[in-house]
Amino acid sequence: MPLNAWKIVFQIMLTSINVVCWLLPLRAKNFSENKLLLSLANAFSGGVFLSLAFGHLIPECIHGFSELPGDRNETIPYMAILFGYLVIFFMEKVAFDHHGLLNDMETEQKSAKSPSAAVDEHSTPENTPPTPNSPPLPTPESATANSHSSRSAVILLGALACHSILEMAALGLADSFADSALLSLSIALHQPAESIALLVAFLKSGMPKPEIVKFLSAFSVMGPIGVCLGMAVKQVAPPIVDALMLATVAGTFIYVGATEVIPEEWEDQEHKWVKFGALLFGITSIFIITQYTAGLEGAALAN
Repeated sequence: MPLNAWKIVFQIMLTSINVVCWLLPLRAKNFSENKLLLSLANAFSGGVFLSLAFGHLIPECIHGFSELPGDRNETIPYMAILFGYLVIFFMEKVAFDHHGLLNDMETEQKSAKSPSAAVDEHSTPENTPPTPNSPPLPTPESATANSHSSRSAVILLGALACHSILEMAALGLADSFADSALLSLSIALHQPAESIALLVAFLKSGMPKPEIVKFLSAFSVMGPIGVCLGMAVKQVAPPIVDALMLATVAGTFIYVGATEVIPEEWEDQEHKWVKFGALLFGITSIFIITQYTAGLEGAALAN
């Protein structure tokens, strides 16, 4: 089967996993998560992303720049990788800051659930607190909590959608079946956590479930768009665009692994040694696999 056909198969699988991860919890009346297992999988995926970036994507990117005609500054590929890092950093920390949005939404939700507490804090002798039998007085916080949460959830959706497109573009740019399979594995381990976090954000906003389904369906479509973008760049764009895309994706993977996943997991020191073991396992396993597949490809070219 052609490589592009395999990429489409992998993308269908990843999109299906994405939809299942938010659709089943949304339809379940009560759902519980194995936090330790999810945390270990997230730490493992952080190691996978770092190993793919430093052990595979960056060498491929540098090799791609070296094959371009003409004399080129040797620092260009590294600056292109830094540019990729800064692009995703800007989208997630400057333009959107989806972690800050999640914290703000939790605060708004708490104030919406206990408006009487907000009234008590600002009560005065002239403005007595409500009696137990009287309805809670409306406050600016409780009146606007749902609208703020809905807007924050939509902004969070935009941030993660851009993130998803950049991640999936790497799959479209893959040069071999082994590369496609490794990238699909790393994304499959990482993406469910994003889907669940996005679902929780929309549930906290109080938005009706049919509307939540529409927004999360739009998020799931971003994956195929990213893969198609990567495949189009690889097929029709000049080699410099391919090399720049690899650099951007490498910078994105460094951001995901080193700036997002790993610090987030170690904010909670519980099970830190087990999580560190999962991180190292992700790094070493992907390094061994990439080296083995590179050896096979080298032997095939030699023959």
